[in-house]
Amino acid sequence: MADSRLDELRMVDPVLTTIAHGYSNASMVADFLFPIVQVPKLKGKIPVFGKEAFVVRQTERAIRASSNRIPPADLELVSFETQEKDIEIALDYLEEEESPDFYRLEQRITKELMDILMLGREKDAADYVQNTSNFATGLKEIIASGNAWDDYSLTDVDPVLVIKEAMSAIRSRIARYPNVMVIGDSAYQTLMQHPKLLERVQYSGLSKITRQILAEITEIPNIQVGMSVYSTDGSTFTDVWGDNVILAYVDLRNRENRSEFNPSYGYTFQREGKPEVDTYYENGGKIKVIRNTDNYCIKVTASDAAFLISDTNHS
Repeated sequence: MADSRLDELRMVDPVLTTIAHGYSNASMVADFLFPIVQVPKLKGKIPVFGKEAFVVRQTERAIRASSNRIPPADLELVSFETQEKDIEIALDYLEEEESPDFYRLEQRITKELMDILMLGREKDAADYVQNTSNFATGLKEIIASGNAWDDYSLTDVDPVLVIKEAMSAIRSRIARYPNVMVIGDSAYQTLMQHPKLLERVQYSGLSKITRQILAEITEIPNIQVGMSVYSTDGSTFTDVWGDNVILAYVDLRNRENRSEFNPSYGYTFQREGKPEVDTYYENGGKIKVIRNTDNYCIKVTASDAAFLISDTNHS
């Protein structure tokens, strides 16, 4: 039972919530594969996109000619259900008194809580897209040891050709090339030093490969490197993104113009107003709790719009 009525008070903090909404972490890349769309309810139905959703249609009409009528697409809907995630930190009133700027301390805690929630969402997305069972035959390739990207003695191994073939596989399914590539840091470091890539730029006077150059070589405009790590015991760290490459066609519109009705590999469906930061008191007001709450689910809406290249390194 609460010690007093003060213990039961919960107040949404609009300033800290605004900070949470505007916060980002450069090491997190899941949103590039599953951009956020806010939804008003916990449950709903969303369209699943077939090949026809990606087709560029003939729209020009001559004078007095008939309009360019196409048959309506069969709209397949699937259900989604968001799940609440939350994390909190408790501060004693003595810590507030000792802090030279308690408001800045609250800001730092808000960002710390956001990092925890974002890491959870990052791992949810990474676990899904790095699982070969989530990709159909023809949309995945497991690199064998005899073709390992990190074995530079294999002169007939060219990672760019593997990426290009994956791009063509996506295009054969949806008539569009992927516009996003997410690379685990270990695979990325291997690519940056790969002799085949260095050969491609040796006559341009460049001494190393950069992400921008890789984008030009592959013709994929948006390349992101997954650098986040996680720990289950607080001392040993593991990469969230392994030696894998994920290519996808994704809705890259800004959030204001983004919609679940735009064709895309997938989306993160997030409850409107989330994340939300609230505070409440315990122990008769001596302990202030800062809590950050998110509510979302990750959903694939066009499974043919992505390709997984896995296990690139073997050393």
